[in-house]
Amino acid sequence: MLNIKYSLKSLKIILEEIKPSKIILVSSDYLISKLNWVTDELKELTAFGIIQIPDGETAKEWNVLESLLNEFIRAGLDRKSIVMALGGGAVGDLVGFACSIYQRGIPYINIPTTLLAQVDSAIGGKTAINFLNYKNQIGSFYDPIAVIIDNRFLETLNEEQIIDGLAEVIKAGLIKDPTILEIIQSHSLPELKGKPIEEIITKAIKVKEYFIEKDPKDRDVRQILNFGHTVGHALELKYGLSHGKAVLMGMLKELELGEKLGETEPEVRDHLIKILDSLAISFNKNQLEADWGAILHDKKTLGGKVNLPVVKRLGEVRMIKISLDELKNRF
Repeated sequence: MLNIKYSLKSLKIILEEIKPSKIILVSSDYLISKLNWVTDELKELTAFGIIQIPDGETAKEWNVLESLLNEFIRAGLDRKSIVMALGGGAVGDLVGFACSIYQRGIPYINIPTTLLAQVDSAIGGKTAINFLNYKNQIGSFYDPIAVIIDNRFLETLNEEQIIDGLAEVIKAGLIKDPTILEIIQSHSLPELKGKPIEEIITKAIKVKEYFIEKDPKDRDVRQILNFGHTVGHALELKYGLSHGKAVLMGMLKELELGEKLGETEPEVRDHLIKILDSLAISFNKNQLEADWGAILHDKKTLGGKVNLPVVKRLGEVRMIKISLDELKNRF
């Protein structure tokens, strides 16, 4: 079971129990400057060092990984040291991967600061960097010793960042728990920032845990969590879209494909469109042509066939295999 805590205050207790030889915080100068309350709470800890990395996806590059590993060596980290990753999904992905290969594995704590990271990338132990302009091509499965989710981080997010996270929350509702969709649809985007966000975060995490426990290494049923991502990642790379916006568009396109294949009830896509309308989320229809080269390099593509999750009806999904050629023709 994942060790998930719902307050940054739990960090002190965790570290007191472990008694690490050294503590390092990896984050960006931007985040440290914006989150004063975080640094105040961290001051209660034993002395720790800080390593700064770039913001966003630019952190998930080979040269940044190499630089981070150099900093680990300079800091004298050993296998009893603790690394704390403070940031969005890119920070967690990079730091998790670095910790998985440094001295064959040192422990780390993931402290996700975005809604997207809290409900998705921080849960499940997937770590990776991008390579040759393809997403998450080099990585490992490596669980943090704890994931600390604190809703106070969400107060600093803008509307676009909330939408990014809601994409993964909506996905969880479509593939497993439709009650998530009911909560979202009954609130406006500003209203969701309050009490409802806590409930849907917990529900979305439970959905992800359900599939992870059945398939920890992503060989089978866990690939259902990739719904919307096959096309979404290709759109993200081609148009430079945010991950969440790309996944929302990817879900719409994959639901449309499911209908054409006779797998998906039309009501599912109608339901998603109504949710997007209620949240005032719109798309540029000129950004719906996927990068097929990116799909070819997708880890779900084997022997020219794509393992694709299709939602049959709300809360019910299954995997199908479809050739890349047929996929292109259906779009």
